[in-house]
Amino acid sequence: MLIIGLWVGASACSPTCPLQPGLDGEQCEALRAMELPASLPPSPTNARADDLQAAQLGFAIFFDARFSNGQTVRCANCHEPERVFADGKPTAIGGLASVDRNSPSIYTSAWQHWQTWDGKADSLWSQPLLAFENPKEMGYTRLEIAHRIFGGFKADYEGLFGALPALDDLTRFPERGKPGDAAFDAMAADDQLQVNRVAANVGKALEAYMRKNAHGRGRFDAFVKGDASALTAPERDGLVTFFKAGCAECHAGPQLTDDRFHALGVPAAEGKPVERARAEALEHLAASPFRADGPFSDDVTGMAVPAATAADEGAYHTPTLRNVSRTAPYGHNGTFATLDAAVDFHFQHGVSKVTLAAPEREALLDFLKALEVESPPLPWSNWPDR
Repeated sequence: MLIIGLWVGASACSPTCPLQPGLDGEQCEALRAMELPASLPPSPTNARADDLQAAQLGFAIFFDARFSNGQTVRCANCHEPERVFADGKPTAIGGLASVDRNSPSIYTSAWQHWQTWDGKADSLWSQPLLAFENPKEMGYTRLEIAHRIFGGFKADYEGLFGALPALDDLTRFPERGKPGDAAFDAMAADDQLQVNRVAANVGKALEAYMRKNAHGRGRFDAFVKGDASALTAPERDGLVTFFKAGCAECHAGPQLTDDRFHALGVPAAEGKPVERARAEALEHLAASPFRADGPFSDDVTGMAVPAATAADEGAYHTPTLRNVSRTAPYGHNGTFATLDAAVDFHFQHGVSKVTLAAPEREALLDFLKALEVESPPLPWSNWPDR
């Protein structure tokens, strides 16, 4: 989904940028800041984020349907290797019901701080725990996660994170349960803590895998680095339009996102209520133990959860534009079937105050389609047996 702000100023046509005539000095610096760095940002809350053994364990879990109710759903159901680890559907389909949100590609997840459309997770390792326990997605519980690890991945887990609790004692550790379930709530507080720690560590192994599955650079990065031939003339014209239309106000930086949240008035899906989105997500995150400043973070000095404001009501995360041509449909609920429709929404509904001529609009689309990226290396970017 494209998010467009206001035109940055009349000086946008000043030909002072050595990278691209038509951009002024300030825009030129913003363009330089869009180049993808050579390495991923650090993950201070996960000490195993760049551990190969952790990535291998996360790789196995990601494709294992046994981590779901009925053993029919795996992470790869909504993040398919054949579809750049998205699923091509308006909203994901879990084990028991259609999910309310569009599935983003995990190619970009290691590059961003906030995870999910409403930012309900402030680390990459905590995001999978939401999917595991969502009854519409995998319908699993943290007790089941712990028992599955104990029964099938004990040696791998303990080699990374230390000894598992005595999960063969079903009196202390029932087979199924999470907070709010009678079986889990009746457990001793220390046993609950131990189960939560196992779940958090499973998330950290999955983050280590997803960091291996992060995308590389593309033609756009070669252009920013100085290779003018990396983009065609229409694509370069579209880049100028991108700044003229104000797209770079929200789609900035290496992932072409400000990593913030905006209420744009994207219509709710038919039969669905308007959501509180970011405001509700912040309330959920503040109550979760799986947050950057929580007890299972490896850096408890992490950023505290901000308080919700009026601006957070109905606000969703600015999506990356990296690989945007390959991740249709668009929007938090997949309401825009094509990139053309997503772009038109911003111009037709007042998100942008700039009017584009037809050639400018086409050039803008050409530029957006030029933002494809290099796929992650094998074996991480395919099924485990390929």
